[in-house]
Amino acid sequence: MSSTPTRDQILERLRRVKGPDLEGNIVDLGLVSEILLKDSHVSFSITVPAERARELEPMRQAAEKLVRDMQGITGVAAVLTAEKPQGAPSAAARGPRTESPRVREARARAAAQAPPTVPSGAGRHVIEVAGIKHMIAVASGKGGVGKSTTAVNLALGLKAIGLEAGILDADIYGPSQPRLLGLSGRPQVANGNTLRPMQGHGLKAMSMGFMVDEGTPIIWRGPMVVSALTQMLRDVEWGNLDVLVIDMPPGTGDVQLTMAQQVPLSGAIIVSTPQDLALIDARKGLNMFRKVDVPVLGIVENMSYFVCPKCQARSDIFGHGGAEAEALKLGVAFLGAVPLHIDIRTTSDEGRPIVASSPDSVQAQIFRDIAAKTWSELQGKMPGGPPKLDIAPDRSALAVTFAGTEPFKLSAEMLRVMSPSAEVQGHSPEQRQTVARKRNVKIKELKPVGNYAVRIVFDDGHDTGLFSWSYLETLDQERDKRWAEYLSALAQKGLSRG
Repeated sequence: MSSTPTRDQILERLRRVKGPDLEGNIVDLGLVSEILLKDSHVSFSITVPAERARELEPMRQAAEKLVRDMQGITGVAAVLTAEKPQGAPSAAARGPRTESPRVREARARAAAQAPPTVPSGAGRHVIEVAGIKHMIAVASGKGGVGKSTTAVNLALGLKAIGLEAGILDADIYGPSQPRLLGLSGRPQVANGNTLRPMQGHGLKAMSMGFMVDEGTPIIWRGPMVVSALTQMLRDVEWGNLDVLVIDMPPGTGDVQLTMAQQVPLSGAIIVSTPQDLALIDARKGLNMFRKVDVPVLGIVENMSYFVCPKCQARSDIFGHGGAEAEALKLGVAFLGAVPLHIDIRTTSDEGRPIVASSPDSVQAQIFRDIAAKTWSELQGKMPGGPPKLDIAPDRSALAVTFAGTEPFKLSAEMLRVMSPSAEVQGHSPEQRQTVARKRNVKIKELKPVGNYAVRIVFDDGHDTGLFSWSYLETLDQERDKRWAEYLSALAQKGLSRG
């Protein structure tokens, strides 16, 4: 049996891959990130300009294949990350070789020919995963509130009520699901470079924790994390699932926001403890999802109370009822209160979540009730169902009909120039783009996203905007005001409709 190659041997193999402009190679150009090696599975990223990610996908595939073909390698995860390194090559790429004058010249020439800088969200695309009906994000505004334990027991609760469920551990920096599910080892390769998810207590699961040792720190920046998560969604053989629960990273930073924008979420759940400080952060998490038009299915209050196992006296250690009051205040469902109970903690630490290991316990019933209420909220978010969408015969407009209402039409031009995509809206008013010369743009295709939005593909290639049902209604209600603002912006910038 052949031994696993070293990192240096992998880097030497990657030197065979030409750089983005066929000058130099991706290692000496400093484009290869730190290489993570566990058993015989390799993970690394290649840094490319954001606007060239699609064009350079064959380069990623070539690098992945070269490493996969090495003796002793059984699995490879290579991702493209849209963040250009500053200064010298990465630590992994440094070595006796130096960048040749010809390579430096090529890098300078590429920089001079590069298009103008665009907002950091440009080029984002919705991650499509066949076979998954709904994706639910379980999030918290801060760490330490029991989000991961809640997520795995929610997924098991959904399975207990008869649904096909899976879980994706999206916390790259601190993956918890392998330990919570009692799983070790690495995923097997299915077809090509597709991975088979691990199985734990009947759940399909994927986590970066399966790729690296538990004690190995992952020192990746935001774009690299998002690329890795994209692969764990897109390149995994999930099969047919009613629900995929996504255990989100704690907080409300760029990774969380980008995930909320790119993943076609059907809804989100916020986990909080009862005390005021946690609720402040939970509110931030909730508002983040609302900002990107992801329906918030409700709030779970974890560590809600403590019942002494000896005397049965109840203590509200962190207060009680704060999350329920916050849910009422914010107009979202209160999904349930989970007690601070030693059995939940011990079964989680042992890799036997309480819903699976003690299904008859009171605590397991609480999680099943939360799962049932979550599913009910998910099914009831659109009581009349999604609107009927019809593309005009000449593809110049979209007719939208909500149940019990008169249809309204939105022109393809208006939809295109007012797309809710990051590269049109920007992340601030200063970054907002005024899109010109779209008078004759046509709608090419409609792609439903979850049960709350549609992705519109235009014939100019733009397809990154998620048009939620509420946004379509807003465009109709405010069409005169928004159109006047658009025409004014065109005039101020000397642009035309084309």
